[in-house]
Amino acid sequence: MNLSLRLGKPVGGSKVNLGLPRKKHAERTCFACRKVQDKRHLMRLVVDEQGVIWPDLSAKLPGRGAYLCLEEHCLKKMSDKRLRVLRRDFSPQLPQWDVLQMRMFDMLSQRLLQLLKGMKRGAVIGRDAVMHQMWEKKPLLVLLASDAGDALVRQIHDAVQKRTQREATPARGATIMTSLLDAQALGAVLGRKKISVVAFFEDNPLQKLQQICVWQQRLKAVACRR
Repeated sequence: MNLSLRLGKPVGGSKVNLGLPRKKHAERTCFACRKVQDKRHLMRLVVDEQGVIWPDLSAKLPGRGAYLCLEEHCLKKMSDKRLRVLRRDFSPQLPQWDVLQMRMFDMLSQRLLQLLKGMKRGAVIGRDAVMHQMWEKKPLLVLLASDAGDALVRQIHDAVQKRTQREATPARGATIMTSLLDAQALGAVLGRKKISVVAFFEDNPLQKLQQICVWQQRLKAVACRR
């Protein structure tokens, strides 16, 4: 991918906290819906010399980028017509929205696998192990396989609901996400034959994992409507 873009000016920056109020993270505007958000919650896009639009999940590709929020209301209205706004600063080939959706989905899938492999050591695998962790007073992310059985799904949801009601601090509750990976694929990533449910204690990588799962589901939902 040969990128040739104008360099953008850096915004914000992290500094050592010396007891002063923390600075807000840099914000960007979604080019489609014009909503301003923390740039960590937006998908950065870049346009190469051939006019191809590429997702930049790491936000580290050189040059100036455009940002897309991937909120449901925004994705529902996205089209090649709305991509034309990028022509104010770039020279994208159009049409390519359908291809861009697939490109974003594929890159999110690759990133999901990378994250899961990196978190393999701390994974709590299987129904019994996950249910046992429901009693721990640590924030928990529970990931269900796409083909997890109805009985297991109900059991996990009931346990999470009881845990949330039990905890005085909402931040100590548990979050449930359904992966687009089936039990066999999830097991392959984590070194097992099949895994229908796995849990992780929350930290920064898990926030990214949760975001990726949500973005994947939204992109899939938009593709299914067309």
